[in-house]
Amino acid sequence: MNDRTFRALYCLSAVLLLITLGVPTADAANVPISGSYEVIQQNNVGSQTKTLVRFHLTNRSQSPLSVQGILLFDFGYPPGGGTVSPSVILRPGVSQEISQELVIPQLQFEQWHRGVRPRVVLELRTSSGARISQAIRLEQFSAGKGE
Repeated sequence: MNDRTFRALYCLSAVLLLITLGVPTADAANVPISGSYEVIQQNNVGSQTKTLVRFHLTNRSQSPLSVQGILLFDFGYPPGGGTVSPSVILRPGVSQEISQELVIPQLQFEQWHRGVRPRVVLELRTSSGARISQAIRLEQFSAGKGE
């Protein structure tokens, strides 16, 4: 690669970096949602596990958010999940339950039982109509009854 090509690629990379850093991403960072999960039902189907999972999500922001989709996204496994139909409104400061059926590798399900916390990507819509994706790690739901 000659010096002129290298400088052009360097300048292009620097411009793209500055543009990326200049794009406002405050919405995704300012949407504090926390959550937990509990497995309601499971059926092993070969190397897959068909599970019914109840997500407990809490909106810690000041405005309502609409959950459009939940995508299970653990590294090392293909994403699973999909749209939430109908969408669920998370009111500020309130916990909401969403149940969704997932088909996941049995090894992934076994990791959950060993303490690996699942990661989900929430597809959200704000009250102004903006779409936001937010990744969160879920805690295992505890009913608080000395389990």
